[in-house]
Amino acid sequence: MPMMEIKYVTCSGTNETTNRYQLMNLLSMFPLAEIGVQVSAEQCLQKPGRLPWLYALSTLVTQEKLGINAALHVNNGWVADLGQGIVAPELLELMRLKGIDGKPFFQRIQLNFKIGREQTPDLMKLGNLITDFPQHRFILSYNDSNKPLIEQLYERGREFDLLYDSSFGQGIAPSSRPAPVWPCVLQGYAGGIGPDNVAQVLDEIYASWQKKPNYAGVFVDAQRRLEDEDGHFDLRKCADYLRAVDAWRLKT
Repeated sequence: MPMMEIKYVTCSGTNETTNRYQLMNLLSMFPLAEIGVQVSAEQCLQKPGRLPWLYALSTLVTQEKLGINAALHVNNGWVADLGQGIVAPELLELMRLKGIDGKPFFQRIQLNFKIGREQTPDLMKLGNLITDFPQHRFILSYNDSNKPLIEQLYERGREFDLLYDSSFGQGIAPSSRPAPVWPCVLQGYAGGIGPDNVAQVLDEIYASWQKKPNYAGVFVDAQRRLEDEDGHFDLRKCADYLRAVDAWRLKT
Protein backbone atom coordinates (compact mmCIF):
# COMPACT_ATOMS: atom_id res chain seq x y z
CA MET A 1 0.00 0.00 0.00
CA PRO A 2 1.45 3.43 -0.94
CA MET A 3 1.93 6.08 1.71
CA MET A 4 -0.66 8.83 2.04
CA GLU A 5 0.80 11.84 0.25
CA ILE A 6 0.06 15.35 1.52
CA LYS A 7 -0.07 17.68 -1.48
CA TYR A 8 -0.99 20.99 0.16
CA VAL A 9 -1.12 22.47 3.64
CA THR A 10 -3.57 25.29 3.10
CA CYS A 11 -3.42 28.42 5.24
CA SER A 12 -6.67 30.27 4.57
CA GLY A 13 -7.61 33.80 5.47
CA THR A 14 -4.53 35.79 4.55
CA ASN A 15 -5.46 39.23 3.24
CA GLU A 16 -4.44 42.88 3.09
CA THR A 17 -3.77 42.92 6.86
CA THR A 18 -0.91 40.43 6.34
CA ASN A 19 2.61 41.70 5.75
CA ARG A 20 3.36 40.34 2.29
CA TYR A 21 7.15 40.29 2.84
CA GLN A 22 6.82 38.20 5.98
CA LEU A 23 4.27 35.97 4.24
CA MET A 24 6.60 35.44 1.29
CA ASN A 25 9.47 34.51 3.62
CA LEU A 26 7.27 32.01 5.45
CA LEU A 27 6.06 30.38 2.25
CA SER A 28 9.63 30.04 0.99
CA MET A 29 10.38 27.82 4.02
CA PHE A 30 7.51 25.37 3.47
CA PRO A 31 7.11 23.97 -0.08
CA LEU A 32 3.74 22.34 0.70
CA ALA A 33 2.22 25.56 2.09
CA GLU A 34 -0.65 27.08 0.13
CA ILE A 35 -2.33 30.39 0.86
CA GLY A 36 -6.09 30.59 0.45
CA VAL A 37 -7.46 34.10 -0.15
CA GLN A 38 -11.18 34.78 0.32
CA VAL A 39 -12.61 36.80 -2.58
CA SER A 40 -16.01 38.12 -3.54
CA ALA A 41 -17.44 41.44 -4.69
CA GLU A 42 -17.95 42.42 -1.06
CA GLN A 43 -14.46 41.32 -0.01
CA CYS A 44 -12.65 42.88 -2.98
CA LEU A 45 -14.68 45.85 -4.17
CA GLN A 46 -16.09 47.10 -0.88
CA LYS A 47 -12.73 46.57 0.83
CA PRO A 48 -10.49 48.52 -1.55
CA GLY A 49 -7.28 47.19 -0.01
CA ARG A 50 -7.65 43.57 -1.05
CA LEU A 51 -7.18 43.76 -4.81
CA PRO A 52 -4.11 46.05 -4.64
CA TRP A 53 -2.61 43.77 -1.97
CA LEU A 54 -3.13 40.71 -4.18
CA TYR A 55 -1.53 42.42 -7.17
CA ALA A 56 1.38 43.62 -5.01
CA LEU A 57 1.88 40.12 -3.59
CA SER A 58 1.96 38.52 -7.03
CA THR A 59 4.42 41.17 -8.25
CA LEU A 60 6.68 40.66 -5.23
CA VAL A 61 6.70 36.88 -5.58
CA THR A 62 7.46 37.16 -9.30
CA GLN A 63 10.28 39.65 -8.71
CA GLU A 64 11.81 37.35 -6.10
CA LYS A 65 11.41 34.38 -8.48
CA LEU A 66 9.61 32.41 -5.79
CA GLY A 67 7.29 29.56 -6.68
CA ILE A 68 4.42 29.43 -4.20
CA ASN A 69 1.07 27.67 -3.97
CA ALA A 70 -1.89 30.05 -3.94
CA ALA A 71 -5.65 29.57 -4.21
CA LEU A 72 -8.65 31.85 -4.54
CA HIS A 73 -11.60 30.91 -2.34
CA VAL A 74 -14.58 32.42 -4.14
CA ASN A 75 -17.70 33.42 -2.22
CA ASN A 76 -21.16 34.99 -2.41
CA GLY A 77 -22.27 36.51 -5.74
CA TRP A 78 -19.05 35.68 -7.52
CA VAL A 79 -19.37 31.98 -6.77
CA ALA A 80 -23.07 32.01 -7.68
CA ASP A 81 -22.09 33.53 -11.04
CA LEU A 82 -19.42 30.88 -11.59
CA GLY A 83 -22.12 28.25 -11.12
CA GLN A 84 -23.88 29.80 -14.10
CA GLY A 85 -20.70 29.97 -16.17
CA ILE A 86 -20.13 33.70 -15.55
CA VAL A 87 -16.74 34.98 -14.35
CA ALA A 88 -16.74 38.44 -12.77
CA PRO A 89 -14.23 40.73 -14.57
CA GLU A 90 -12.22 41.37 -11.38
CA LEU A 91 -12.06 37.65 -10.64
CA LEU A 92 -10.97 36.91 -14.20
CA GLU A 93 -8.11 39.40 -13.85
CA LEU A 94 -6.95 37.62 -10.70
CA MET A 95 -7.15 34.26 -12.44
CA ARG A 96 -5.01 35.65 -15.27
CA LEU A 97 -2.12 36.64 -12.99
CA LYS A 98 0.97 34.61 -13.83
CA GLY A 99 3.66 33.10 -11.62
CA ILE A 100 7.34 32.74 -12.45
CA ASP A 101 6.85 29.62 -14.57
CA GLY A 102 4.05 31.05 -16.70
CA LYS A 103 1.41 29.09 -14.84
CA PRO A 104 -1.41 30.92 -13.05
CA PHE A 105 -0.35 32.61 -9.84
CA PHE A 106 -3.58 31.28 -8.32
CA GLN A 107 -3.48 27.70 -9.56
CA ARG A 108 -6.47 26.48 -7.55
CA ILE A 109 -9.93 28.05 -7.40
CA GLN A 110 -12.21 26.98 -4.56
CA LEU A 111 -15.93 27.39 -5.23
CA ASN A 112 -17.60 28.01 -1.87
CA PHE A 113 -21.16 27.37 -2.96
CA LYS A 114 -23.68 25.43 -0.94
CA ILE A 115 -26.80 24.31 -2.76
CA GLY A 116 -29.78 25.71 -0.90
CA ARG A 117 -27.85 28.80 0.15
CA GLU A 118 -26.56 29.98 -3.23
CA GLN A 119 -28.41 29.46 -6.50
CA THR A 120 -28.05 25.85 -7.64
CA PRO A 121 -25.24 25.72 -10.22
CA ASP A 122 -26.15 24.78 -13.76
CA LEU A 123 -24.57 21.35 -14.30
CA MET A 124 -23.59 21.94 -17.92
CA LYS A 125 -22.33 25.49 -17.40
CA LEU A 126 -20.29 24.56 -14.34
CA GLY A 127 -18.86 21.59 -16.22
CA ASN A 128 -17.94 23.84 -19.14
CA LEU A 129 -16.32 26.32 -16.77
CA ILE A 130 -14.03 23.60 -15.41
CA THR A 131 -13.15 22.58 -18.97
CA ASP A 132 -12.61 26.16 -20.15
CA PHE A 133 -9.88 26.83 -17.58
CA PRO A 134 -7.61 23.79 -17.86
CA GLN A 135 -4.66 25.58 -16.21
CA HIS A 136 -6.66 25.97 -13.01
CA ARG A 137 -7.74 23.27 -10.61
CA PHE A 138 -11.19 23.83 -9.16
CA ILE A 139 -11.99 22.77 -5.60
CA LEU A 140 -15.59 21.76 -4.84
CA SER A 141 -17.06 21.42 -1.36
CA TYR A 142 -18.37 17.89 -0.92
CA ASN A 143 -21.27 17.89 1.54
CA ASP A 144 -24.80 16.54 1.67
CA SER A 145 -26.18 19.55 -0.19
CA ASN A 146 -23.66 19.50 -3.03
CA LYS A 147 -23.02 15.76 -3.31
CA PRO A 148 -25.50 14.88 -6.12
CA LEU A 149 -24.26 17.67 -8.39
CA ILE A 150 -20.59 16.84 -7.81
CA GLU A 151 -21.20 13.16 -8.48
CA GLN A 152 -22.78 14.08 -11.83
CA LEU A 153 -19.75 16.21 -12.71
CA TYR A 154 -17.48 13.29 -11.89
CA GLU A 155 -19.56 10.91 -13.98
CA ARG A 156 -19.23 13.34 -16.89
CA GLY A 157 -15.45 13.16 -16.67
CA ARG A 158 -14.76 16.58 -15.16
CA GLU A 159 -11.56 16.83 -13.14
CA PHE A 160 -11.51 18.70 -9.84
CA ASP A 161 -10.39 18.52 -6.21
CA LEU A 162 -12.73 17.88 -3.28
CA LEU A 163 -12.95 19.55 0.11
CA TYR A 164 -14.73 17.95 3.06
CA ASP A 165 -16.03 20.62 5.43
CA SER A 166 -19.31 19.67 7.06
CA SER A 167 -19.48 22.96 8.99
CA PHE A 168 -18.95 24.85 5.73
CA GLY A 169 -16.50 27.49 6.82
CA GLN A 170 -17.54 27.68 10.47
CA GLY A 171 -14.38 26.00 11.74
CA ILE A 172 -16.24 23.20 13.53
CA ALA A 173 -14.61 19.78 13.62
CA PRO A 174 -16.76 16.88 12.34
CA SER A 175 -17.37 13.75 14.37
CA SER A 176 -15.10 11.83 11.97
CA ARG A 177 -12.95 12.38 8.88
CA PRO A 178 -14.48 10.48 5.94
CA ALA A 179 -12.60 8.12 3.69
CA PRO A 180 -11.91 9.38 0.15
CA VAL A 181 -14.87 9.10 -2.21
CA TRP A 182 -12.86 8.47 -5.37
CA PRO A 183 -9.34 6.99 -5.58
CA CYS A 184 -8.03 9.46 -8.16
CA VAL A 185 -9.41 12.75 -6.82
CA LEU A 186 -7.39 14.96 -4.49
CA GLN A 187 -9.27 15.07 -1.18
CA GLY A 188 -9.09 18.00 1.23
CA TYR A 189 -10.15 18.22 4.85
CA ALA A 190 -11.21 21.33 6.78
CA GLY A 191 -13.12 22.15 9.94
CA GLY A 192 -11.60 22.76 13.36
CA ILE A 193 -7.99 22.27 12.23
CA GLY A 194 -5.13 24.23 13.76
CA PRO A 195 -1.52 24.00 14.95
CA ASP A 196 -2.46 22.23 18.17
CA ASN A 197 -4.46 19.38 16.63
CA VAL A 198 -3.43 18.97 12.97
CA ALA A 199 -1.28 15.91 13.84
CA GLN A 200 -4.29 14.24 15.44
CA VAL A 201 -6.45 15.16 12.45
CA LEU A 202 -3.89 13.66 10.09
CA ASP A 203 -3.92 10.47 12.18
CA GLU A 204 -7.71 10.34 11.74
CA ILE A 205 -7.48 11.00 8.01
CA TYR A 206 -4.80 8.33 7.65
CA ALA A 207 -6.96 5.78 9.47
CA SER A 208 -9.82 6.46 7.03
CA TRP A 209 -7.44 6.52 4.07
CA GLN A 210 -6.09 3.06 4.94
CA LYS A 211 -9.61 1.65 4.56
CA LYS A 212 -9.96 3.20 1.11
CA PRO A 213 -6.58 4.41 -0.26
CA ASN A 214 -6.45 7.48 -2.44
CA TYR A 215 -3.67 7.72 -5.00
CA ALA A 216 -4.15 11.43 -5.76
CA GLY A 217 -3.21 12.59 -2.26
CA VAL A 218 -4.83 14.71 0.40
CA PHE A 219 -4.62 18.24 1.75
CA VAL A 220 -5.64 19.98 4.96
CA ASP A 221 -7.09 23.48 5.22
CA ALA A 222 -7.08 25.66 8.34
CA GLN A 223 -8.39 29.17 8.87
CA ARG A 224 -10.12 30.08 12.11
CA ARG A 225 -7.44 28.54 14.31
CA LEU A 226 -4.82 30.55 12.43
CA GLU A 227 -6.39 33.85 13.46
CA ASP A 228 -5.27 36.14 16.27
CA GLU A 229 -7.62 37.55 18.90
CA ASP A 230 -8.68 40.30 16.46
CA GLY A 231 -9.62 37.79 13.79
CA HIS A 232 -6.61 38.50 11.57
CA PHE A 233 -4.34 35.94 9.94
CA ASP A 234 -1.50 35.15 12.37
CA LEU A 235 1.80 34.27 10.71
CA ARG A 236 3.19 32.72 13.89
CA LYS A 237 0.23 30.35 14.20
CA CYS A 238 0.56 29.58 10.51
CA ALA A 239 4.24 28.68 10.98
CA ASP A 240 3.36 26.42 13.93
CA TYR A 241 0.69 24.71 11.82
CA LEU A 242 3.11 24.10 8.95
CA ARG A 243 5.80 22.79 11.28
CA ALA A 244 3.33 20.41 12.91
CA VAL A 245 2.45 18.91 9.51
CA ASP A 246 6.13 18.54 8.63
CA ALA A 247 6.72 16.75 11.95
CA TRP A 248 3.82 14.39 11.25
CA ARG A 249 5.19 13.59 7.79
CA LEU A 250 8.63 12.77 9.23
CA LYS A 251 7.06 10.54 11.86
CA THR A 252 5.16 8.49 9.30
